[in-house]
Amino acid sequence: MADTTKHIRELKFIAGFTDGDDRTISYPDPKSNITTAEVEALAQASADVLVGDKAGAPFKEIRSAQIVDQTITYLDLTTG
Repeated sequence: MADTTKHIRELKFIAGFTDGDDRTISYPDPKSNITTAEVEALAQASADVLVGDKAGAPFKEIRSAQIVDQTITYLDLTTG
């Protein structure tokens, strides 16, 4: 078996809740020209959908958002 690679591109954002809890949410293959306004709209839309997992606290804010590009290489270390 040969080495294999996998490319991952995700929008990752950290959702904050009123009890101080946070949760990282990943969205695969975001469009390349996403804007701050679109992330802010996502935050507004999330207010009625997301709840904290500690005590069911209401969504408060998106604390951070970033696009992550990474390439993972799986090495074949078997001996022939």
